[in-house]
Amino acid sequence: MTTRFRPIAGAFQPLLVQANRFGGPLLLFALMVLAYWRILLTDQYSWLNGQDLSSQVLPWLQFQAGELHAGRFPLWSPYEWGGQNLIGQGQPGVVNPLNWLLFAMPLRRGWLREGALNWWFFFIHYVAALNLYALARSLGTSRLPAIFGGLAFGLLGFLGSNDWPQMICGLVWAPLVFRFLLQANYAWAGFFLGLCWLSGHHQLPIFVSLAVAATAIAFRLYPAILTFIVAGLLAAPQLLPGLAYGRTARRWVGMDMPVGWQDKVAYFVHEQYANGPSALFSILLPGAELHTSLFLGCTALVLAIWAIRTNWIRREVKLFTGLGIGALLYGLGRFGGLEPLLYSLLPMIEKARSPSMAGAIFTMSFAVLAALGMELHRSKPAHPISWRIHWGFGALVILLFSFAKLLPANQTRLEERWFAVAFVSLLVGLAYYAVAKGQMSQRTLYPLLLCAILIESANMNYFNMGNRHDKYVTSLLTPMSRHMDIREFLLTLPQPLRVTIDEKAIPYNFGDWQGVDVMGGYLASLDSAHVDLNWSNPRAAQLIGVGYHIGPTPRTEGSQLLFQGEHGINLWQNPLPPFPRAWLSSSTISYRNRDEADAYIDNQSIDLRQVTLTHNPVAGLESCPPGDTAVLLHNPGRVLIRTHANCNNLLVISDSDDAGWSVTVDGKPAQRINAFHALRAVQVPKGSHTVEWRYSAPGFRPGLALAAAGLLIPLWSSYRRKKQNTKGGIG
Repeated sequence: MTTRFRPIAGAFQPLLVQANRFGGPLLLFALMVLAYWRILLTDQYSWLNGQDLSSQVLPWLQFQAGELHAGRFPLWSPYEWGGQNLIGQGQPGVVNPLNWLLFAMPLRRGWLREGALNWWFFFIHYVAALNLYALARSLGTSRLPAIFGGLAFGLLGFLGSNDWPQMICGLVWAPLVFRFLLQANYAWAGFFLGLCWLSGHHQLPIFVSLAVAATAIAFRLYPAILTFIVAGLLAAPQLLPGLAYGRTARRWVGMDMPVGWQDKVAYFVHEQYANGPSALFSILLPGAELHTSLFLGCTALVLAIWAIRTNWIRREVKLFTGLGIGALLYGLGRFGGLEPLLYSLLPMIEKARSPSMAGAIFTMSFAVLAALGMELHRSKPAHPISWRIHWGFGALVILLFSFAKLLPANQTRLEERWFAVAFVSLLVGLAYYAVAKGQMSQRTLYPLLLCAILIESANMNYFNMGNRHDKYVTSLLTPMSRHMDIREFLLTLPQPLRVTIDEKAIPYNFGDWQGVDVMGGYLASLDSAHVDLNWSNPRAAQLIGVGYHIGPTPRTEGSQLLFQGEHGINLWQNPLPPFPRAWLSSSTISYRNRDEADAYIDNQSIDLRQVTLTHNPVAGLESCPPGDTAVLLHNPGRVLIRTHANCNNLLVISDSDDAGWSVTVDGKPAQRINAFHALRAVQVPKGSHTVEWRYSAPGFRPGLALAAAGLLIPLWSSYRRKKQNTKGGIG
């Protein structure tokens, strides 16, 4: 380079250094976009076609986004079952930082944009792939092998087939947990383990925590107890509300009856959601899984085997081999032997009722091994076993297809994508052979391996995602936009109001999606008070303020048609007028159990407007002509009521009771009273008063304080490490 151009080159050198640093993540990003072309580069596909996704997850996301854009933190949802503790349920992922990225996106007329949902879904997978890329780089691999490992983790197996965000987010940070654990940086390992627990679901965090514990025991990393301490502190804003809610809730787990916190999930449920031995075929054959996909593909599997065979002396190879095989055994349930043992010995393990999901740890572990195996090809040529495995697998599948063609139609059903994966395997084997014989350069092999894993993932990664223009594909999203006319009509009626829904006609959570109070909803758990009572009783429905029903036909005889909506969905007014959202009561009756409460509610001789059911008698109430009440404000976490009582009365509000609700009368704290087993009330003296209800989930505020303390530990650890390194450099 001539002298006059050297200053210019020097000026550009920092930019070149930065470009070199981010080259790997940028290439990984581009390849991931290519893999997710369906939802990112077209408007024809949606990952939200699943029943649970459209009926439950999307309405949760919509409600939370609307609340945050309104300046409110969504701890309580008023739109299902008279109001429910949102953060306590866990799955909505209220405190999951990855969810906040979606909620921060601009809304379209108050609604989440489908494009934003697609890019958010992709971004979660990219973060997972990038985290494994970082783990592989920390283990000494170069960029392309690390990219390969990231693609294997982000596109195959659990992440490539599971579309529940609350499940996926429990695995996204796992590679960073192990990166810092292996570096003996236990505080930051705990930080990322805590992020796993903020995901919204407990199953994957349990499996990641088990893997961390196994690592600490196997390698005698006893200071790793700090990892669990930091994780517990950081996850406290989710764990503490979840524990408080769990004590009073019932959960549907696949048993005949919902279970409480103290009830153990029966092992037969675990048997139903475990992989059978035949599911092991899904490691090589996409779509062959029983519950959770184990698909790794032949390309990544051979590289992982190469790492195990060639570099077994390395502790990281031993670690991830052990974790991968252990996860496979655990996922087999009673067939593997490991899961029944841990189920019997370790507390809380039974809450993770799907052993098959432990396969996520297998995919992560063998993706790391594949990256290490690919790196070894730089110094060691491919062994004949590499191309023989590829050729053997490819030839076997092709022979199966050839044999199937000889059978009568419909006698056998082999998936066409198996043939595609097998064909790729033959080509990769040919590439290994050509490199070993010196007919192709080693540098050419890496791009071919990246292409191979992209093709393999294309035959697995959300392969069955339907096209919205295919008339044979059932779309669950389109019907959700068909009921806006009902919502608009409801807004013209006196507020607040509450409705019931025909769940067969409208299977999704209409309340959270449309912002309408619904007595019902599709939830994984429910407060036990609502499970106990019979809300289908017309008097009970009247009590909780249900005045309308949405569906093709009326729910009760004598209902009046108020509005005839599109597509046969109508609005009906119930024959019994509902109680107002808040009313004054002059006396109480105490009851002993839920059956007695149901009997009192069903007793026609009791005027439920004047007599309130409470656990214990309320002293000081007086009988007098009923006063007036007016609901001035009814937000999800705040209710403001103006009331005028002619004597000492009980003010009852037909919203769900919860320990997180606090109440003031004229700004002074008052005692919350449980009414009708599931509702709440407060005593008000004679005269005009302002009653205000506010909600803060039990354990949430202490959890925030603990999380702040938990965050300080890794920050302090980084400060100390930096200070020690500085001293070492000076010395």
